[in-house]
Amino acid sequence: MKLILATIAFALAMSAAAVCGQEPPLPDKNGTPEPNPPAVVSPTPLPVEPPQIVPDPPAAKVAPILPDLEASFRQSPLTQASEEYRLHLEWRQLQNRTAHDPAVEAARQAAARAKTDQEKRARLGDYYKIQCARMQALTTAPDVKAYLEAKKAAELAGLVQPRVHPAQTAKRRVVP
Repeated sequence: MKLILATIAFALAMSAAAVCGQEPPLPDKNGTPEPNPPAVVSPTPLPVEPPQIVPDPPAAKVAPILPDLEASFRQSPLTQASEEYRLHLEWRQLQNRTAHDPAVEAARQAAARAKTDQEKRARLGDYYKIQCARMQALTTAPDVKAYLEAKKAAELAGLVQPRVHPAQTAKRRVVP
């Protein structure tokens, strides 16, 4: 019976030590054990910094070159939008100036008189080419000329029908 009680007491002592998470203090030189230090309990948990996933960047370069720095400030989204707006206004003014040109009017009327869709697309392509050539003759600014070329390419790309095969549609017969 004493053995069972000793075993239970030993088990309780071990479980208490396991719950506390500390080993019992060792005796000092005199043979008396040191008293347990009081446990420090903080009312709020201490902040823990998350582990750093991305390493710190290498040491920064000495200094950016002045033209690079100026270029970064030169083209902000606001100035790009205003530049696009300015080029669009210039394009509209040139379009209005060339609208009453005899060659441009003749090309537009020829496109309006086309009988088939394919013929109309071909004549509209000619009209856009003639009008763009007249508009480019009226301007000397290289940025406006580049904008005109981009607008002409966009208009001509809108006329293309890659899925239509005109040679095959002529061979079809209508079955009554």
